[in-house]
Amino acid sequence: AALINYDSPAHRWFTELLGENQFGYVVAPMVDQSDLPFRFLARRHGANICYTPMIHSRMFTTDLKYREKFLPRFDESSHAQGGATIHQFCGNDPDVMLAAVKLLPAYCDVVDINCGCPQGIARRGRYGAFLLEEADLLVSIVEKLVKESGKRVTVKVRLLPSGLEDSIALYERLVDAGASLLTVHGRTRHQKGQLTGAPDWDAIAAVVKAVGDRIPVVANGGISNMDDVRRCLEVTKARGVMSSEGVLEFPALFSETNVESTGGRRTAPSRLSLAREYLDLEEQFPNHEGGQGSGLKCAKTHLQHFLYSDLQPFEPARTAMHQAHSVDDMRAVCD
Repeated sequence: AALINYDSPAHRWFTELLGENQFGYVVAPMVDQSDLPFRFLARRHGANICYTPMIHSRMFTTDLKYREKFLPRFDESSHAQGGATIHQFCGNDPDVMLAAVKLLPAYCDVVDINCGCPQGIARRGRYGAFLLEEADLLVSIVEKLVKESGKRVTVKVRLLPSGLEDSIALYERLVDAGASLLTVHGRTRHQKGQLTGAPDWDAIAAVVKAVGDRIPVVANGGISNMDDVRRCLEVTKARGVMSSEGVLEFPALFSETNVESTGGRRTAPSRLSLAREYLDLEEQFPNHEGGQGSGLKCAKTHLQHFLYSDLQPFEPARTAMHQAHSVDDMRAVCD
């Protein structure tokens, strides 16, 4: 895909964020799974932008223990294994969202508003994809954060159930309000679980055509390897792609492995090697100490994702992983 060279302030910022990279290879915000050691692991293997797990704005402002879990301990972008990080918040109150964002250190200079979560908890909390259907409120949140937080503001969205025309009209309002980046998941909030279906890359292409001259658009959905990345960029003309489930199962997704250019051969490390790498990073940067993770539960879930097909035939190994009480226990399963 050829890079479309736009010269708006938002595009210049995004180009600077990418550094030597032409396109954004983005790790999605994932509850208890886009933790600090996982972000480091994904960046080692091709990712160049990572989101934190979603941070609940009200809890972040009122619950000290919750805040300590999600407040970073150091500037990730300046670390040798680090890079661009976007802190994602959810909420529906402009004042609470602003108060939460202002609690971040100055070096956390990009925040995202979660308008993508389709789950029932988001419906009850009036956030995520359901906030898209309260357009005036969402626009007021973006405007307030842009004007008063001192940070770049991005928004992760889904397509509206009412159709593409309504979606684009809303996205244009978000750009007018000052959003610097839109990540568009090419599905509606109804497309989840067994009803997930294929993402609509043509709809994302229409969004790029409508607002892509003003701000960068990242495409989300349907990415399992670099061949998918290239096809998605070609269809959508987006400035990057985001992966969630794919990169969760194989953190080296953004590398040339198991693709046409390698004749389908694996050139990246094995799943087992990636699991060991994650455990080494987890020891160095415990996910529950400022890494936005839940500790052992988070690490164990990662390994079960990485090694799913390896563990399935071996019940003793599955049981040992389930019963692991430490990083050493998990490493022993890998060995």
